[in-house]
Amino acid sequence: MEHQVSEFLINAWASIFTLMLTAYVALDGFDLGIGILSLMERDSSRKAVMMEGLSGVWDANETWLVLLGGTLFGAFPLAYAAVLEALYAPVLLMLFALIFRGVAFEFRLYARRPAGWLLAFGIGSLLAALAQGFALGGLLGGRVLDRAGKPVEFFDWFSPFSVLATVLVINLYVLLGACYLLRKSDGGLLDSAHRWAWRAVLSLVLLLPIFIWCSTRVMPSVGERWGAESSVFAILASCLAIPLLMLMRSLYQRRNGSPFFWSLTALILAIIGLVLSHYPFLVPGSMTLHSAASSTKTLEFMLYAVGGLLPFILGYNAYQYYVFRGHLKSEH
Repeated sequence: MEHQVSEFLINAWASIFTLMLTAYVALDGFDLGIGILSLMERDSSRKAVMMEGLSGVWDANETWLVLLGGTLFGAFPLAYAAVLEALYAPVLLMLFALIFRGVAFEFRLYARRPAGWLLAFGIGSLLAALAQGFALGGLLGGRVLDRAGKPVEFFDWFSPFSVLATVLVINLYVLLGACYLLRKSDGGLLDSAHRWAWRAVLSLVLLLPIFIWCSTRVMPSVGERWGAESSVFAILASCLAIPLLMLMRSLYQRRNGSPFFWSLTALILAIIGLVLSHYPFLVPGSMTLHSAASSTKTLEFMLYAVGGLLPFILGYNAYQYYVFRGHLKSEH
């Protein structure tokens, strides 16, 4: 009985962690994407509109990153220690970049010449996306623990695969940001967002098969899992193709409200596929959920504490986006 309770708690926390990860990538993803896109926009008035589109939501989006770190530390402390030690450089870069962009976002409102702070916000967004991409590539490439279970060298996370993962992450964030602008903006910014979205989705369609193929090379267990459960992953791949096709269709027909929905749907399905490809490993190839988990009592206590707060956080996020659901115009 105790084993069943422990198994349930471990899988429950794995599900909660996946939910938090999805929420962070979806919400802060378009946030970072708009920051990156601001580096491509030369018109200062359009940049101001882009920033105003984030003013009511950007700080709450990063709440999910705090929850992610806290959940990993409390529920899976061994994985927390291993991941942070191996990925210390990209994690530290990400934190400094997020602080940098937060300062830049606020200071631009009071500066006599806000152009410098707008540039700083864009650079901070790009650096944060770069750091997250390198961390993802190092994690999925099995560059956290060696075969003996010991942490790898300081810069072992850097590899051709992690570079590919970084390009994919930046491309994904740009797509999310462009699709968010499509449903919020008008005029010249709307045309720019449409152009950015097309470029991003075409790049994503090109990069995704390459990334999937490389994943099976750097982590053979992934290819073995796909071969053993080919029907499940074939269905999942087909389901992923549908929102991507619908995204391109909505862009072609200029249905500006639909692309953001389809991009989020594709993201959710991609994360589900990623999790299923590596389950039950939390650190791919080296540490399972069970070996990384805290005691049953700790998991049970956290489930009551964090699990009780999670509906309120989700409700607050939903209300926040409801309040700021309107379109942005240049006169704003």
